[in-house]
Amino acid sequence: AGRAVRVSIFVLLALLVGIFLIYNSVAFAVLQRRELLGTLRAIGVTRAEVRRIILGEAALLGILGSGVGILAGVWLGEHLVALVARTVSDHYFVVSVTNVSVDIFSLARGFTAGLGATLLAAAIPAMEASNTEPRAAMIRSSIESVASGLLPRLTVGGAVLILVASLLLAVSGRNLVAGLVALFLLIFGFALCIPAFAGWLSRWLGPSAGRLGGIAGRLAIDGIARSLSRTGVAVVALAVAVSATIGVTVMVDSFRASVSDWIGTTLQSDIYISVARGSLDPDLLPELVTVQGIDEYSTSRRAWLETAAGRIRLIALQMAPGSYAGTRLRGGNVDDAWRKFDEASAVLVSDAYAYRHGVNAGSSLDIPTAHGTTTLEVAAVYQSYDSNDGAVMMNRATYDRLFEDDGVDSIGLYLAADADAETIMRDLRAVSAGRQSLLMTSNAEIRDISLAIFDRTFVITDVLYWLAVGVAVIGILGAMMALQLERAREFGILRAIGMTPAQTGALVSAQSACIGLIAGLAAIPLGLVMAWVLIAVINRRAFGWQIELVVDGTPLLAALALSIGAALFAGIYPAWRAARARPALAMREE
Repeated sequence: AGRAVRVSIFVLLALLVGIFLIYNSVAFAVLQRRELLGTLRAIGVTRAEVRRIILGEAALLGILGSGVGILAGVWLGEHLVALVARTVSDHYFVVSVTNVSVDIFSLARGFTAGLGATLLAAAIPAMEASNTEPRAAMIRSSIESVASGLLPRLTVGGAVLILVASLLLAVSGRNLVAGLVALFLLIFGFALCIPAFAGWLSRWLGPSAGRLGGIAGRLAIDGIARSLSRTGVAVVALAVAVSATIGVTVMVDSFRASVSDWIGTTLQSDIYISVARGSLDPDLLPELVTVQGIDEYSTSRRAWLETAAGRIRLIALQMAPGSYAGTRLRGGNVDDAWRKFDEASAVLVSDAYAYRHGVNAGSSLDIPTAHGTTTLEVAAVYQSYDSNDGAVMMNRATYDRLFEDDGVDSIGLYLAADADAETIMRDLRAVSAGRQSLLMTSNAEIRDISLAIFDRTFVITDVLYWLAVGVAVIGILGAMMALQLERAREFGILRAIGMTPAQTGALVSAQSACIGLIAGLAAIPLGLVMAWVLIAVINRRAFGWQIELVVDGTPLLAALALSIGAALFAGIYPAWRAARARPALAMREE
């Protein structure tokens, strides 16, 4: 379920980044032919006909792109299925997947989403091209004038979407779909505000860039603010993609820190013993726990109960004196909770169970037992990440009284200070030899295996957000190519008055780096908000887990470096083209 939620989030992000990319591409195509479109309008072609031409071309590209995307998706699925199968094997049972089953309805949904996104993104350039007067369509300044007029409206619209998303989060309770919708609205709202931020920051950085880089540095920064209709879209696409890396990285790091801390707290025993199936041999158990070097031991019994509220995972514990510290209780009087647990037949419930069933300390649970339904008090809520559905923890003495079941699933052994774990496990195997096959694991081994499984679970997430960054890089490439086309005469004049090809290429590269810097700075607050929603809303509603938000500066700096690096990479070809341009030809064509 967690993987499905994260994949759904990345699907939405990829679609959003793709919409900005398509918009940029269609706008670039309109830009290349603005004189032709202006001429067509001048000789009598109607606005509706211009719109149909542009949307028809976009639809054709959408059909081709969606078809290629489906083929690429099936190919990618065939290569990623091994990662999914490995996670299922780690958490549940061993599976071996040799082929991929392709659902025709999934392909149809993907094709429809691709075509719909294309037409949606192409609608704005089509409207701009059709509504512009013939003479104005041939003048670049008119395009920026329209973009400048729309900028305040886009910013206000973005603020409204952020407000709507916040209200939706506040009133939607535990609805997971509403949480995902609110997350998408937040991202889209932030995206609409980013062009205004890009314009403000580029104007603010302009004087500093002039002092550091001279005229070329000032031109590079000023060009971003003067061409927001192109650079704004590139900044948005890259910022959204990079914010995804920040949001998911912070979420995964926070989750890993919480799980690691929980494992370190929970694993109080030095050695854990269990069997592959069934229960430990009751005659063997007394001999195992009396092996020399063992000070104390605890036992565990797990069972499933069918109740009116659904299945309950019941954990019965006989706790050693030192093992109480391994269960972290949330809120309330800890000493009183443990007293009730030991003496008054009260139970503990996990975070996930408490969230899903709306119970807390002081609530009561109806438990079906061997003697009929029994009502038990909830003494406290405890931290746990071992089950999506949650669990109920019960004292072993209470369990024996209510269920008349003397089975033991596993035992935890607490060793003497001078005991050697390997020696003790060798002695334990000698005691059980020929009687029952035991699974023995040390505290450190369980911790290492658990964290290794955790890390493998999120490998597919890394693949998905690198794909999103790749799409954003293509968007920047399109924007820089559009800027180069629009500024051909400007570059020609600069070359004519003495700027060298290397300086021209450096100017374009500097502008690409600035776009990356602005996108990275814009991505940081969006990524942190995304991380908070993923942790406090999406994961909470999906699993009931309570995860602490942990923010480290390292992923933020890495994301900023990624943004600048991606922009520089995308600007290599436009810089090369600008450096090779012929000044006389550029000015004559203009």
